[in-house]
Amino acid sequence: MASIINVDQIGHSTSGTTGLNINTGGQVTYPQLPFIRSEVNGVISTAIASNSIGIVPYNNVLTSQGITLDTSAHTFQVPVAGLYNFQGGLRWQKATSYLWWRVAQSNGTLVQSVLVISTGNSSGFVTSFGSILLPLAASTDYQIQFGDGSASNSADVYGGQSYMCIHLVG
Repeated sequence: MASIINVDQIGHSTSGTTGLNINTGGQVTYPQLPFIRSEVNGVISTAIASNSIGIVPYNNVLTSQGITLDTSAHTFQVPVAGLYNFQGGLRWQKATSYLWWRVAQSNGTLVQSVLVISTGNSSGFVTSFGSILLPLAASTDYQIQFGDGSASNSADVYGGQSYMCIHLVG
């Protein structure tokens, strides 16, 4: 006959931090699993570098646990190294046939050369939605970059349609 160990929580022995809970239905939950949901609030004109790369100006944290967002520099850090899922959308005002966004360290180093691309012809707005899985290191400044391959000087990024959800894949 198998033995059953009955526990409600499993945590660190010295810090007391709970790593997981088991609810009355037997489901395991992870109270320390890092995540963030952020958005662009308002319409923000964003400078685009000569190599056609801009930083998405996420300036509003809707909810977060463990992932910090610097709403002035538009950079974020994750508390633990691991594989993270990014889901997001970006809308900007510009007549272009495509738009891409990617994840990079704030020094410009790409995490991986993975881009989320939206295609289509637009006379004024382009929106890109997508998701990617990327390995991130703890305590490193990251940013979401965007562009379209043209030599623009600025773009208006629109709130309400520009958002990002990031979470550690457990």
